[in-house]
Amino acid sequence: MNKEEIDQATLERINEAADAFIKDNATLKEIKGISNEELEAVYALAFGYYQTGRWDDAGKLFQFLVLFDHLNQKYWMGLGAVQQVKKDFKSAISSYAYASFLDLDNPKPQLHAAECYLALGDKTNAASALAALDEYCPKDTQLGREYRAKAAELKKMVEE
Repeated sequence: MNKEEIDQATLERINEAADAFIKDNATLKEIKGISNEELEAVYALAFGYYQTGRWDDAGKLFQFLVLFDHLNQKYWMGLGAVQQVKKDFKSAISSYAYASFLDLDNPKPQLHAAECYLALGDKTNAASALAALDEYCPKDTQLGREYRAKAAELKKMVEE
């Protein structure tokens, strides 16, 4: 193969992947043939790094995970958690926003986004995140009660 043929072959593969991504709502993991089990193994490693304070390593793996499966809320939450602990609050807010978009009934992203906004001194957006939590958080579940209690503590900080 000469250079033009290689470039053409590469362009065709890129076009096929882009078409699958757009038309079929495919994730990169599906396009590349990566299984959920393989990504979960990477997640376990990333989570272990996070728990042991290896945040740079954890962050790289969570970035890998959201790249290959951008529709998995857990991966976005992991990336947001790493960004938050590293005090990259703006990036964490973006990750939590995407996670929230993927599952509005899960109050966790809004709670952590509110924490990040408070860390930035942005009480207006913190209050907005807490209002979203209040709107979408289930009221009659243990999880809902737990997160509403945590949100009440943050609301006190917003109102100070």
